[in-house]
Amino acid sequence: MKPTISAVIITRNEAEMLPGLLESLHFCDEIVVVDSHSDDATRDIAASFNARVIARDFNGFGDQKEFARTQAKCDWVLSLDADERVPAMLAEEILSTVAAAEYDAYRIPRLSFFLGKPFRHSGWWPDAPLRLFRRDAARFNSKMVHEFVETDRPTGTLSNHMDHFTVRSLEQALAKAHLYSALGAQQLKKTDRSVSLLSPFAHALGAFVKTYLIKRGFLGGVEGFVNAWIHGQTVFWKYMLVYADRRSEKRRQR
Repeated sequence: MKPTISAVIITRNEAEMLPGLLESLHFCDEIVVVDSHSDDATRDIAASFNARVIARDFNGFGDQKEFARTQAKCDWVLSLDADERVPAMLAEEILSTVAAAEYDAYRIPRLSFFLGKPFRHSGWWPDAPLRLFRRDAARFNSKMVHEFVETDRPTGTLSNHMDHFTVRSLEQALAKAHLYSALGAQQLKKTDRSVSLLSPFAHALGAFVKTYLIKRGFLGGVEGFVNAWIHGQTVFWKYMLVYADRRSEKRRQR
């Protein structure tokens, strides 16, 4: 029998971007949307594409995506974000790949767009996250942010890329940075890593230098600088939030 594919997506107020993704998933046998209580039209849009919509509290990206994986019923899982798209050539390759699979899991090249332009600097390209796998051959880790799929099986890499419209405006970039710094701080608080007043500045500077110079973000012009600066700010606030929280905790214990 022909292998079946479940597309799994997590959402929270994705009414703007979700239709484009769902339209590109016409080749999938099932679409599962795990929604974190959106207050826009996200759930209605998903239902209009015959997706199975499940409401669930958000406890971090890794936890949410792993739950979505467990809800898939088909042979293969294709995990995507609302701001990603599957071009026709990639869809054809996915179908042919699962029909005669050499591996149990596959990485998919991803071309990201920053402020409307394809962005191939700062380590963004080539980028090939593990997104296509047999349902029981892989799982998401539990990281609050920057989660990824883990497997102990050999993996392959597809030839065609998906599109990733990750940063569409400066306002959206700042909102995402705010979310990621907060989640990153929650994740860091669970560790025993020492955080001093110097930590936010040192780590932010390191993140900027790595993104802009070492990973050659400067080749991306203005967009490359903005991306590196926002990344540095995200790291700054992640460490500053942890420092402030631990300082307050020490005061309470006195």
